[in-house]
Amino acid sequence: MVLGEKVQLHRQVKLSAWGTDGPARIEIGNGTAIGDRSEIHAGNRVIIGAGCNIAWDVNILDRDYHKLDNDREIFAPVHIGERVWIGCRAIILKGITIGEGAVVAAGSVVTRDVPAGALVAGNPARVIREGVAWKP
Repeated sequence: MVLGEKVQLHRQVKLSAWGTDGPARIEIGNGTAIGDRSEIHAGNRVIIGAGCNIAWDVNILDRDYHKLDNDREIFAPVHIGERVWIGCRAIILKGITIGEGAVVAAGSVVTRDVPAGALVAGNPARVIREGVAWKP
């Protein structure tokens, strides 16, 4: 686990870096804040850039915690760019990349990559507006 300078982890944040196929890694960039009861589950790798604002009750997972029809659990890294804002109760699923300056609305379920500077919302999340580039 790698935490940058001045990372703020609020009450009851859960960071789980445990992989069945080897070591898992969570990286959180400088000046990022993660709200109450948010959870980050890495079976392989979750990278969160600098200057991000992640609200309360957010779940970020690079895994499903089940095997379905496979012999092995499937992991896919999550990469969240710099200066990303993620609203409360959003869920970021495995294999997702969220571009720099993007905004994920509260309650969204992110199942596809999010372009830099885009606002996404809904279940599944879709692009609502481009060119928002949130800046803390």
